[in-house]
Amino acid sequence: MSETADLAVSFDDLASFIGALADIGRDLVKSYELATSDGVRHPVEAVFDDGVGRKAGIRKTAKGFAIVKDCHGLTPAQRARQDKSVSQVVQRYSYRKVVKQLQSQGYTVAEEKNQADGSIRLVARKWEA
Repeated sequence: MSETADLAVSFDDLASFIGALADIGRDLVKSYELATSDGVRHPVEAVFDDGVGRKAGIRKTAKGFAIVKDCHGLTPAQRARQDKSVSQVVQRYSYRKVVKQLQSQGYTVAEEKNQADGSIRLVARKWEA
């Protein structure tokens, strides 16, 4: 079974998403189709490793981009690993988008701390004359 995951994060910047993949050491394969193990072919902008040895794709939607995952035949443990892996990509994408937005408004990241729960705490500062 393949699954399209429409996430709370809207992927509207493919370059930032590709950068997020690079940040966490994921390879990106330029592709225009992702064939999942259930035989369905999905039109996608790019394909990346989903963390369990399969591929996931980034598909253009009316809202931006969505992730297409191949879930066919995965055990619950594999599915959990896949979800966690894709969540890491989403988190890094979100991080890049926030930092880019802060910088465009004249802020600098003064402090960054990885929390025990996996979240990232940022402190941004803006100096005005």
